[in-house]
Amino acid sequence: MFKIRSFLFALSLLASLVSVVNAEMGAQLKIGDQVLQLNGAGVRTKTFVQIYESGLYLLKPTQNGSAILDGEELMAIRVRITSGFVNRASLMSSLQEGLAQATNGKPESIASETEQLQRALHEEVKKNDVFDFVYVPAKGLHVVKNGKVQGVIPGLAFKKALFGIWLSDAPVDKDLRQAMLKGRAAY
Repeated sequence: MFKIRSFLFALSLLASLVSVVNAEMGAQLKIGDQVLQLNGAGVRTKTFVQIYESGLYLLKPTQNGSAILDGEELMAIRVRITSGFVNRASLMSSLQEGLAQATNGKPESIASETEQLQRALHEEVKKNDVFDFVYVPAKGLHVVKNGKVQGVIPGLAFKKALFGIWLSDAPVDKDLRQAMLKGRAAY
């Protein structure tokens, strides 16, 4: 009986955590004169430590990760750092590792774009920093830190690789992928 109560308590705690993440991510993200809707959000943890919250913003909700990766339309992923253990070096290392995984072990195919990402993320990273990775068709991926554009990286291929960190069939965190792909029906 105690195990069942503990499990139910943990389940209700997890459900409330997901609700808090969704509230903190915001239901919408305004880009210019267009409004993106929160498709889903979740938490990335490592060794029981919450590292960041991440939300996927789309024009129209979908649960199809491949369609998002291949999509040539306005979309964004927001990442809010929730741990003081994250710094610029650890963020860059994680992104590079994720990009290698998202490109099936061939990160050299986006080496130039990865260097541009490193230059865009030149400032130190601290708890509560918010990064928006906004893909604008025909312009590229805008890297925004705390509301300020840090750089623009052209090309659909790089957006596909970066978003693939979270949304590919081999994401860094399967539970986070599932949470980001819930679609509007989940709320």
